[in-house]
Amino acid sequence: MRTKLLGALMVFGIITGPAHASSKLEITDPRAAKIEDIVKLPINGVRAVQSDGQIMFLSENGRFVISGQIYDLWSKKPLNTMSQMRDVAERLHFKSMGMDVDTLNTISMGRGGKEVVVFVDPRCTVCHKLMDESKSLVDEYTFKFVVIPALGAESNRLAKGLYCAKDKTNALDAFMNNTLASLPSKETCDPAQYDQTLLTAHFIGIEGVPFVVAPDGRVSKGRPKNLKSWLESAE
Repeated sequence: MRTKLLGALMVFGIITGPAHASSKLEITDPRAAKIEDIVKLPINGVRAVQSDGQIMFLSENGRFVISGQIYDLWSKKPLNTMSQMRDVAERLHFKSMGMDVDTLNTISMGRGGKEVVVFVDPRCTVCHKLMDESKSLVDEYTFKFVVIPALGAESNRLAKGLYCAKDKTNALDAFMNNTLASLPSKETCDPAQYDQTLLTAHFIGIEGVPFVVAPDGRVSKGRPKNLKSWLESAE
């Protein structure tokens, strides 16, 4: 638990001062505080809480309070407001994070000006249905399908086979027709970016597929009921 929390705090850069340092923050029992807003941060067991105009960070059981500055190392900016914290908790902005999904194990569909990123597994039936649904939206959107092995060893074999394919011209068709295993492989294949793909999925916290990221950063954990409507519902 300590290791997980430390890792999360490193990613988000919570910086605190000495316990005896003077501060305008008046910490009282959070059970009696007037809670104006609360955001569950992507840090294990930590929530941002606004009370009487002040922001503090509260443990899940309400026992511990952390005061100080929080800094998002991915987006390289401090988080000073609840709206900023809600944004990092609920949305993913790959470009501001300096992440180029094309360097991952990615296949593309479409020619539209708006980019949709979808993490998929070769053996995921729901992923295939979502990809079929995407075909009707290719004039408006470009879909980047990042292929990861979410469903076990066979998925890993197929996903890595795609990554190591000698020619990826027909990779999208091979994925959608369940013929990835037939793609000829390179004689030698450096797995560095494949490993980076898995690491990226881990850091983002992907626990299942499909995992869809809209052009405005909104996330759908699972296939949206209506993909077109969901993509058009940007706030």
